[in-house]
Amino acid sequence: MASDPDHVLDAIDGVVDEWLAMSEDSMRWAPPEKAPPRQRLGLPAPPLPQIVEGILQEVGARTQAVVEAVRPLGEGVIEAFAAVLENSPVRHLIHAGPRARPPHGPAGHGGGGDPRTGAPPDG
Repeated sequence: MASDPDHVLDAIDGVVDEWLAMSEDSMRWAPPEKAPPRQRLGLPAPPLPQIVEGILQEVGARTQAVVEAVRPLGEGVIEAFAAVLENSPVRHLIHAGPRARPPHGPAGHGGGGDPRTGAPPDG
């Protein structure tokens, strides 16, 4: 039976199939296996005592009351800044840039004049 061609062909087919299976596995990439994380020793956190929970709730309530009391003050400050920034001369300074100078001179003359002496503009 050793000279039987079917036996030789079956042996060759088996070797080829085995080689194909092994080569496909060797071509497949797998990340290296990581060791499982070690458990760290730690103390369990005990629940808070009832008195601490009560203190935290009281502090939270008082903090909320302070925030509500101070909120109108903050809103007033914001409104005051908005009113100042909406003022025409201030808006002129903001939009004109750092080199712009406000108009000088006595009131009612529309500005101009000599800023050193306060003399009215020529005209």
